[in-house]
Amino acid sequence: MKHYSLLLLCLVAAAAVLCSAGCVTTDVPAGAVVVNQTNGDAFTLDHTAERIVLMNSNAAEMLYVMGAADKVVGVSQSIADHAELGPLFPHAVSVGKWDVPDIETISSLSPDVVIAFSTSKPLNADAIEAAGIPICYIDCYKPVTMAADVAALGVLTGNSAKAEEFAVFYTGVLDSVTNATAGISFSPSVYCEGYTDYSGQAKGSGMDLLMEHAGGRNVLTQEMGATSPKVSPEWLIAENPDVMIKVLSVKNMESAADQYAKFTGRAGFANLDAVAENRTYLIRNDIAYGPRTFAGAVAVAKMLHPEAAAHLSVRAVLDEYNTRFGLNVSAGEVVYPAFA
Repeated sequence: MKHYSLLLLCLVAAAAVLCSAGCVTTDVPAGAVVVNQTNGDAFTLDHTAERIVLMNSNAAEMLYVMGAADKVVGVSQSIADHAELGPLFPHAVSVGKWDVPDIETISSLSPDVVIAFSTSKPLNADAIEAAGIPICYIDCYKPVTMAADVAALGVLTGNSAKAEEFAVFYTGVLDSVTNATAGISFSPSVYCEGYTDYSGQAKGSGMDLLMEHAGGRNVLTQEMGATSPKVSPEWLIAENPDVMIKVLSVKNMESAADQYAKFTGRAGFANLDAVAENRTYLIRNDIAYGPRTFAGAVAVAKMLHPEAAAHLSVRAVLDEYNTRFGLNVSAGEVVYPAFA
């Protein structure tokens, strides 16, 4: 079985030497900070960020975890409206859409930095920077870059100790998945679907990384390209994967039983092994992507190797996350059908 040994080595290194994962060792003015953005480009600020505007909900959660929520003066409307994240920033001003924020509102807050997704940059990013407002692109999205991203946020805000605590916790949960599935030679084939019907989760996607880490084989190949390549019903039926997983939004997970019936009840699906053998699952997007992917790794391991991962608990790791970092996340069911 192939595991993400390189990923784990990177995570351990980032947890042990946090600054080396999040900052660049170059000659900079006294008091300045230099961090690596998710794409590897360096970002320099002449002092630690004390006034932050957030476009990225994943970074929002991480800033709260590392005790930097009081530095957030503005958030996208999607963060403000988020049932779990919005209340964490009660004094932050909404700056509008995450992809097209209002520049005048941002300017009025006099931020030191705007933090946005590197993979989905604001459409008016050039105009924001032209207004003299720096943008730092940090995702906190995929397992393979999580520790480095969190380290960068810790350095940027002067909260490295708490960032390291999270990195150690995150690494420990991923280690438990590796240990549970170590030595298993069988890698079940897996089809994972995004929000749209027949929109697969490609090689290198967040869910693909979780599948590979848990000892599975994505039926979508590198040659298929695209982030979410469309597949045909005929192709999927011919592929006949051992396990199927569909990612749902938090809202759609509220009607999980109906969503499950629609997924498994598609024409021709009754003959698929994954359906006939009850190895079809729904997973909530907040553990499939972002800071809570440690719980997603546990969930996927239990889907792919239920006996080996029987002692692992998605609920237990989320409860520990809440307790250790002062959160109250994922009150509802995050996997359907629920694990015994």
